[in-house]
Amino acid sequence: MLLINLLPPELRKKRGGTDFNPIVLAVAASVVLSLVPAGTWAWMKYVRLPAARAVLAEQQALLAAKTAEAEAVEKLRAQISEFKAHRDLVIGLLAQKMYWARALDEFANAIAGPWTGFEVCCTDLQIQPVSKSTGSANSPRGKNDTSVTFMMKGRYKLVGEEKPKSGDYVKNFFNGIELSSFWKNQGLQEKPEKTYRGDTPAWNEDVSRVTIEFNLDWQRVKTIASSPSKGVK
Repeated sequence: MLLINLLPPELRKKRGGTDFNPIVLAVAASVVLSLVPAGTWAWMKYVRLPAARAVLAEQQALLAAKTAEAEAVEKLRAQISEFKAHRDLVIGLLAQKMYWARALDEFANAIAGPWTGFEVCCTDLQIQPVSKSTGSANSPRGKNDTSVTFMMKGRYKLVGEEKPKSGDYVKNFFNGIELSSFWKNQGLQEKPEKTYRGDTPAWNEDVSRVTIEFNLDWQRVKTIASSPSKGVK
């Protein structure tokens, strides 16, 4: 037997509860959609924003700590630079210092000889600084190197056995000085006889010796390299 429902569709009884009223669905969807912005706002305000503020506070604290460490490092760097500048100044002053103990010892040995047929003595010696100069670009020392020059002003007396050999005594004196370790090792410039202006030999009857006296100006130069190196001592 067949049962036919002749009622209009809107009045027919729903089967199994599986059919939904479109109006109800639309209303429910609108309600849900209206709740999404509010939920998003609440999530941002009460979840994301506090978490972001916590991260920001943590990063700000970290930045402050790192900034303090960086300032401490920069302070140490400034102190190190100051110490280096002071050290360089001291080293520079020491490099410019001319040492005379060994030089004067070798000078005394050179004057003492031995000489053949005559003796030598220095009756007066004055040592004084002359100048400090910086090398040029074409200088063998280099354009950053400097030099300190001292002048040795001395008066020398030669006492010989024979007056006719006065010229030989003077010549032998200059040759001996030039070959001495004093002249070779102590930064003496040019030739020993460069400032020789002649002499007048005098015969001394009391000792039967000829005396020859003259003045000489010798320059001693110490080179100060731009990088640490051994200078003249």
